[in-house]
Amino acid sequence: MLTKLLVFGAVALLTKSPVLAAVVTLAVWLVVDWNAFQLVPRAGRRLADLRRAAALRSVLRQNPHDRRARVELADLQNRLGRPAAAVDAVKAAVQADPADLEALYQLGIACLRLGEVERGELFLAEVEAAHPGFRQDEIPFEEARARLKAGDVAGAEVAARRYLEAHPGSVRGLVVLAAAKARAGDAPAAAAARERAWAEFKDLPRFARREARRWAWQAKPARPIAYLGVAAFVAALFLGVPRFL
Repeated sequence: MLTKLLVFGAVALLTKSPVLAAVVTLAVWLVVDWNAFQLVPRAGRRLADLRRAAALRSVLRQNPHDRRARVELADLQNRLGRPAAAVDAVKAAVQADPADLEALYQLGIACLRLGEVERGELFLAEVEAAHPGFRQDEIPFEEARARLKAGDVAGAEVAARRYLEAHPGSVRGLVVLAAAKARAGDAPAAAAARERAWAEFKDLPRFARREARRWAWQAKPARPIAYLGVAAFVAALFLGVPRFL
């Protein structure tokens, strides 16, 4: 990918139109973004989530007892990084039906992300007791991240390993394990986990890499810097063409 961009930039030196140079620069950025950063698709998904959340809030103003709307809204708020809003949305659904596993899950995840780890894990333990492997064993991963953020390094490693038992080749699971090992002072084990995460990432099909890339780059943080450098270099070439030709 990097080589192709450099060749493309060299070819662009033959261009004498500033408009064409600007168009090609934009095209290069979009290609780099699609294959590397995924900023445009993420912005699109976030906008869609915001619009859906607004629609659900409108539904709840008309019918506050719509539990399905509350659970969906909580899911969206968690995805949007608004755990406090997720709690506000879903707590009435949990009170109405304490056996609603999806509502309990969203409440537990929101609590974890608010830093209320013990409370969140209580809710999630109820979910796992009723449905082992709920959401393809997503719960241990969320617990590992929350414990690591709270400073519970040993607990984070336990949860990360539990997640990896269900998903042995998970890039994000290995990255979280590496972070726990690094925080525990075990540099060789952390490096080994990062190398394994990168190896697993390279073995993924192209479509799966897009979702795993942001985790893989935590294993090799020099890679996004290289992409940005190449994109900036190619853009500079394009923008500099009118001056030198």
